[in-house]
Amino acid sequence: MTTLNTDIGRKKPPLLRAIFILNALKILLAVGLLVGFKYFDLKVGSVSGPSAVTMIFWTMLGYVATFAAIVTSILKRSIVGLRTAIVFDFIISIPSKAFVGFAVALIGMGLSFSGPVKEYFGWRED
Repeated sequence: MTTLNTDIGRKKPPLLRAIFILNALKILLAVGLLVGFKYFDLKVGSVSGPSAVTMIFWTMLGYVATFAAIVTSILKRSIVGLRTAIVFDFIISIPSKAFVGFAVALIGMGLSFSGPVKEYFGWRED
């Protein structure tokens, strides 16, 4: 006998959780870099000083804003909102040349096209 799952889409799929976790970790990385550049005089290549701190600060604020948009779109089940937030997340990474930001945005966009994620956003409670 075959059992049908009548709760398809009620639980968040693991791939959607991965998008959430990757973006949260990206914010923590930005905070770590901000602290390193500000208080421990971190120098990466030719990047150092107050200009690096300012760039990282504004990039981090952008990441926080797009993370809030991602959370809101997940709660409202808006896949268009999720993908739009991910695109803005990628754009925010451009001025600071944040390669981790590029990678997380590309991975998140790719995962948003997976079957379980699309199924979650397509499901509506009656």
